[in-house]
Amino acid sequence: MDNMAMDSVTRQLMKELKFTRIICMILSVLTLCLLAGGLFLYGKVRKLAEICEPVVEQVSQLNVESLNKTLEHVNVSMETVDWQQVSDVLGELDVDALNSAIEGLDTEEISKSLKNLNDAADRIREVSENLSSLAQWFGGLFHNGQ
Repeated sequence: MDNMAMDSVTRQLMKELKFTRIICMILSVLTLCLLAGGLFLYGKVRKLAEICEPVVEQVSQLNVESLNKTLEHVNVSMETVDWQQVSDVLGELDVDALNSAIEGLDTEEISKSLKNLNDAADRIREVSENLSSLAQWFGGLFHNGQ
């Protein structure tokens, strides 16, 4: 009788041990999945940190006091704006006329004109530099002669 009781207890213990093994295997698989996910997230965060590093460097160089003063000035300026008048002026704006004017623009012609204007400005700058160096040369001649 004692042997039969022992067999039923042993069977019960074997069932509980099998159940515990199954639970442990499931938990081990879940732990491995969590580790793999953690490694994946670590890689993504490291890449994100590399991308964000230049931005962080730029932000660290930002003069916060100057930014705050500028924002205060903007705040004061925004308080003095007559928003009703701005709204009225924007309400009077003829959007259709503006759109038709924009549609009629020849962007290639504007680009060519701007290129010509930039070239002319460069030439004027070169002439100004040449005249400046020439004036300095003449000034040096007269100054050395005294």
